[in-house]
Amino acid sequence: MNVYVIWKFAKNIEGAKQFLVDYISNFKQAFIESEYYNFPCFPDTVPDLKKLVSNDPKAKPPTKYKVLEDVLDWATNVGYPGYANAAIDEVFSTWIINTMFAKAATGAETPEDALAKAHKKCQGIWKKWKAKGMI
Repeated sequence: MNVYVIWKFAKNIEGAKQFLVDYISNFKQAFIESEYYNFPCFPDTVPDLKKLVSNDPKAKPPTKYKVLEDVLDWATNVGYPGYANAAIDEVFSTWIINTMFAKAATGAETPEDALAKAHKKCQGIWKKWKAKGMI
């Protein structure tokens, strides 16, 4: 799942809007070219998703991704149940949550310590973006 934005200071806002319209309108091709990594935000853009993931000729075995045939029923966009914003994006893209789970799962840190460190990092990110007026 992805979130697309056009910054208000972009040099070509109209061109960026058209790019997103064209990209989403042809998302089946983007999905296939991403080798099933970039799932659609809008299910209708890849209407045969179940068929595609149930038999990927590049996968070994070809049915490797069949488990994802109902992904759009249980996956959600970053920021849910709220909206995506700059702080959510930074938390997501810097792998804070993933790292927290990895450290706790491998025993590198206790779950409580891993959570406390992740929480502190998230608070700093939110503070930064609030100060910029972006959230």
